[in-house]
Amino acid sequence: MGQPVAGHAAVNGRAGRLDGFARRVHPGRHPRIRFSSPLGQLTLRARLALLVGMAVAAAVTVVAGVSLGATSIVLNQAIDDQLVEQAEASARTIQTSPLGLELQAFSFGLEGQFLDAAGNPLENAVSSWNSVRIPVDSADAEVARRERAQNLRTIAVDGQSYRLVTVPLQRPASGGALQLARPTTDVDRTLRDLALVLLVVGIVGVVGSVLAGQIVARAALKPVDAAAAAAEEVARTQNLSALIPVTGSDEITRLAESLNSMLRALEASRARQRQLVDDASHELRTPLTSLRTNIELLLRAEANPHRALPAADHEALLRDVDAQMRELSGLVSELVELARDEAPTEEVERLDLAEIVRAAAERARRRATGKSISIELDATPSTVDGRANMLERAITNLLDNAVKFSPPASVVRVGSRDGEVTVADDGPGIAPEDRVQVFDRFYRATSARGLPGSGLGLAIVADAVHTHRGTVTAESSPSGGALLRMRLPVVDDPGPLGPATTPGPAPNPPDGAASPPDRAGENPRP
Repeated sequence: MGQPVAGHAAVNGRAGRLDGFARRVHPGRHPRIRFSSPLGQLTLRARLALLVGMAVAAAVTVVAGVSLGATSIVLNQAIDDQLVEQAEASARTIQTSPLGLELQAFSFGLEGQFLDAAGNPLENAVSSWNSVRIPVDSADAEVARRERAQNLRTIAVDGQSYRLVTVPLQRPASGGALQLARPTTDVDRTLRDLALVLLVVGIVGVVGSVLAGQIVARAALKPVDAAAAAAEEVARTQNLSALIPVTGSDEITRLAESLNSMLRALEASRARQRQLVDDASHELRTPLTSLRTNIELLLRAEANPHRALPAADHEALLRDVDAQMRELSGLVSELVELARDEAPTEEVERLDLAEIVRAAAERARRRATGKSISIELDATPSTVDGRANMLERAITNLLDNAVKFSPPASVVRVGSRDGEVTVADDGPGIAPEDRVQVFDRFYRATSARGLPGSGLGLAIVADAVHTHRGTVTAESSPSGGALLRMRLPVVDDPGPLGPATTPGPAPNPPDGAASPPDRAGENPRP
């Protein structure tokens, strides 16, 4: 009893190990066996040629079958008509021998036989042209009794096929019938010859169609070969500017144009990534150098107690290190946001722009208290379709930018009306030559290069506005400071607030407005 149990346990153990292996290799699913189609292993050119050959072969088969069938029907009908006419003519020429022992008739060179009124062959009336024993059936007997006009059928005698007709005799008046049988050898031979001809023609046609299919496929797929060669060249050289040649206006041309569009998009994305790396390395180098210098000074002071830094200098260095760390943290966060380069995932909703502006102003007030800057708000409700978080961040960046460049105890004025948001400050303003470039990544005006900042905040604003099919411009405020104006499309029929359709492509910006950014990132004013 012990051995079977052990064997069973061993089997279970192996099964468990195999099952565990299967779970490790394909966790959560059963392995599936994939069968590949034989056509899938052929080239596209060979598949096209093969499909053309198969189509032609099917067409030839149908045409040959119809031709043979129609020819057989026509020939057999013609033979039947001729055989009936010959039998009727022969029946009208019946003659009886002088002794009355033999019936004679014109046979047209065919096999024949006479039947009496009961449908039995006349043994003593077989003519000299009757060399085949013709079988008689009930229908033939009915013709002999004059119960049927004629009987036409196919018989086989000694392995030979005949077409047989039975017609009634005109004499004697008591009844009887005449049978004439014609061999079908000539018809069968004709049909065989026709079938052979059709077979040869069909084979030639199929072979010719396959060759023609290869020629046509080679000509039709020549642009595909060129596109494939160009794509392989791009993959080999990593040169995304090597576009695929485009000729004509067919589907292959559309494919080549689509591939070229993809290559342009990839090249633009690579250029943005390269520019981002270059800009980021440049922007990170300055705060890192300053941070390293301050840390080295602190380390030297700690390593040499006899030359310790004064408490005030030590405190100042620590504050500088803290500020530089904060600056680096903000810059890294903005760079991470900028490097995503992907479409926003936030849903588009129908929003009251005034509420978005109020929320952004409330956040900015908390940050402006350190400089005793007040924020004046004048917001009139207006309905737009947009992403609330993205718009609030853009407006907050405008306000933070204004607070940064405003003198202490000044006023930042915010207005919102008819889809337009304006932010005006009492700072130094923006020079006319800088008003377009100020929305570019990392751009810093000459007058602003001594102030902290990454140069990414206003780029974030431009990107968010462009995503919402709007425009943003930099102007001069009545007080001489900067006036940033953001315009968004207003919903004509507001309806209830909530989910809305996704904004379409952005229109071209007016003169002086920020161009659509080549990124999915951010930028503060200089």
